[in-house]
Amino acid sequence: MEIGERIRQVRIHKGMTQTELIKGICSNTYISKIESGKAKPSYSFITKIAKVLEVDAEFLLDMNMKNVEPDVHRIYESYISFRKINSQDLALLKLHSKENHSNFTLIKIYYVLISYYTANDMEEAHPIVEQAKNIISPAQPTFENETSYYFHSLYKYFNTNKNYSEALFYANLHLESLQHEETSLRAAKAYLNLAQVRTKMDEDLELARLYTKKALQIFKDQDFKGGIANSLAQLAIQYHRNDLYDDALKTLDELFQFSEGFNKDYYAPILAYNYGRVYQKQKQFDQAAAYMLQSIEYDINADKEEETIHALEVLSDISIQRKNWEEADDYLKKGFRLTTLYNLPNSYIQLLHLRSQIYKARFDFPSYEKELQQAVQLAQKGKYSLLAKEISTELAEHYNEVRAYKMAAKYYQIALLC
Repeated sequence: MEIGERIRQVRIHKGMTQTELIKGICSNTYISKIESGKAKPSYSFITKIAKVLEVDAEFLLDMNMKNVEPDVHRIYESYISFRKINSQDLALLKLHSKENHSNFTLIKIYYVLISYYTANDMEEAHPIVEQAKNIISPAQPTFENETSYYFHSLYKYFNTNKNYSEALFYANLHLESLQHEETSLRAAKAYLNLAQVRTKMDEDLELARLYTKKALQIFKDQDFKGGIANSLAQLAIQYHRNDLYDDALKTLDELFQFSEGFNKDYYAPILAYNYGRVYQKQKQFDQAAAYMLQSIEYDINADKEEETIHALEVLSDISIQRKNWEEADDYLKKGFRLTTLYNLPNSYIQLLHLRSQIYKARFDFPSYEKELQQAVQLAQKGKYSLLAKEISTELAEHYNEVRAYKMAAKYYQIALLC
């Protein structure tokens, strides 16, 4: 790679324009010639530019970097240990992500880049992930430890982007890559990741519960408190999602007792919300509403207003079932405000679905149909397959009841394809 191209790559990585880079150093015409390879810079120029780019001059000068593997390994090991990387090391990995390196080296490069940018700059992560998928095949033989970290970084990326089918694919590959560490903490975390994705995708959560219980047992064997608490919380959700309310309450009670001696403040809102969800499903609305209001209070006190959206959805549903339209409308307005303020598309769809129930109860069927149609479209666009299936089925059954058979067939078909 020519020095001009190296300067350009590092400048772009730093988010700098040519004008910002060369302020007080040279003209835009000169830097353009250097970056395009039409001019060769002096050492004095390189040292000035390197200072602005916050890299060593030798980094810009050493254009071939034939023996980059030791540096990649150093950066890789450091990132695994400390989850930090400096600007120069990040630039080095970015510059070499397209070079003709061994699969072993490329997997290390892409693991660090995908992990770092998923946590810090999702827009930058998108092209890196596509690049990695084109260069590295999951079927290629490689080294177990490096592969497991690489697959985990892809799982995190797709899970963060709510692309759960891709997240599930890489969560499975991550777990398979740990076959020789079946009782390690890394395997337990992989089981829990897989369970969480399955919880988002499946209706019958028996398999998700199996993975969660495997994770929980390993966490208990190794006395890993954070893993124990998170597994109990996940297991409670899986139970109540499948209407196993006694099991859900028993698991929440276990989490309550455990959290008394571990991170009580963190788990208090989680417990309040999930107790409320179970009581809501059992139609014990007074208890459910009390827990939800407590959950909101916890989140507000912790300056986590965005998290209150889930409790507001439940409170809206409770008010609708009680036919308290004014109260339901108040909770829905608060919820819609949060979906706009914090960009919460999934919750926006949920609120549309809830509001449609008010129209239906008031026999305003055109508004009911319009609301559900919009919810289905948004659920399909956002790839929320379970939500799209649930709402499409409801709409199809409504159309079937009113003998609008073509529309019923349309939405049954959508539900089948979800």
